[in-house]
Parts: sequence; C-alpha cells; structure tokens
Amino acid sequence: MSLPVANMGDFFAWPCAETIVGGLLSIYRHLAELSVLQSRKAWMSGTYIRSRTGLLRSKRVVILGAGAIGLAVRQQLSGFECQVQLLARTHPDAQLHSKDDLLAVLPETDIVVNCLPGSADGFFSADLAAAMQPGSIYASVGRGNTTDEPALVRLLQSGHLGGAVLDVTAIEPLPTDSPLWTLPNVLLTQHTGGGQYQEDEGKVDVLLRNLYLLSTGKPLENLVELSRGY
Repeated sequence: MSLPVANMGDFFAWPCAETIVGGLLSIYRHLAELSVLQSRKAWMSGTYIRSRTGLLRSKRVVILGAGAIGLAVRQQLSGFECQVQLLARTHPDAQLHSKDDLLAVLPETDIVVNCLPGSADGFFSADLAAAMQPGSIYASVGRGNTTDEPALVRLLQSGHLGGAVLDVTAIEPLPTDSPLWTLPNVLLTQHTGGGQYQEDEGKVDVLLRNLYLLSTGKPLENLVELSRGY
C-alpha cells in the first residue's frame, strides 16, 4: 500500500510573494540601479532616475497558477489597486483557463507572474512571451523549467520586454555565461524567495505535525495529488 504524499502547503507562499512584489517595485522604481549608484558613492541628478520611474499601482496583472503562492501575490497586489486575473485549469477563482485565454489578454497585460509548478514544463512558451505587451514585465517564482528561457532572453535583449524578476531559472545555479546576469533590466533573486526567519525549524514543525497525523490515522495536511503534480 502506497503512503500519502504531502507538501509544505502555504509555508513559502507569503515570502515568495513578497520577493516578487519587491522585485516588481525595484524594476519600476529603479531601486537596484540606485543601489549600485550608492555602492559607487555616485549621486546622479534627480531627473536622471525620476524621469524613468514607473508605478506598480493599478497595473494589469496575470498570475499563472492559483496555488498558495499565486493567491498570496494576488492579495499583496490588491494593496496597489492592481487589476489581477488568475490562470488555472479548474480553480474557481480563475478567470483564465487555457493558453488561448492567456494569449487573448497578454497584449493588454502589464505584468505576468509565473507561479506554476514544475509539472507545467515549458508552459510559458515563446509564442506566449512574444504576445506580451511591449514594455511589460515578466516575473517567475514557480519553477524555472516552466519558462522558455531563450525566448525570454531574446525579448529582453531586444527591448520588447521592459524587464524581468526571476527567482528561478532553468538551470540553477545560473551558468556564468548566461546573459541574464548582465541584462540591466533583469533582477535575479537566486531562488531565495521562500527564505524566512527560522525556515528550517518551520519545515520540521510541518513534518512532525504530519507524522503525528499519519501515525494516528488522520488525514494529512497539504496532500498532493500525484496525478496532477501538485
């Protein structure tokens, strides 16, 4: 008899969401650029940065995936009065359910946030990336294999995309010859999105709680449907 499988549930959801929202703010407000200037003790005239800054407020956002991370991103973006749509096959809160649905709205979307699990291999394909609105931003905090990374790089290099916030990449650690390291409109957070105070202790607490439920014959928390991959 096979044992049930569980995951960490929403344990990483809020920190991952904060990383992505923080990255989006950094792109729009040029915080990474300002940090570099600070490290060089270089004071630029106000108009140099101010004339290029944007706002996260009221942006049109599509979140790929309606799991714990996607829902946390949506909740945090509500504070910025963003217009958010979710893409998921069956989730009751999702407005989009297929690639065709997504293709239809991408030309009018400011931000795409990818929170998909690894089972959605290659979902955000080259045709989807090319359909994004000029100047829009792509963010990824799910799994790196869900994005056509070469297509994303080409669109960033050409200037079609305004920027990217990437917590995950197709290969980790990211190879040193990847252009993602040096593109000025890319923020790499290096798979730190789920990090939090006493992270290891928290994971052990979740494990021990489920071991107790298993030993007493009770349903586990955060059960995984293996046939669906999450």
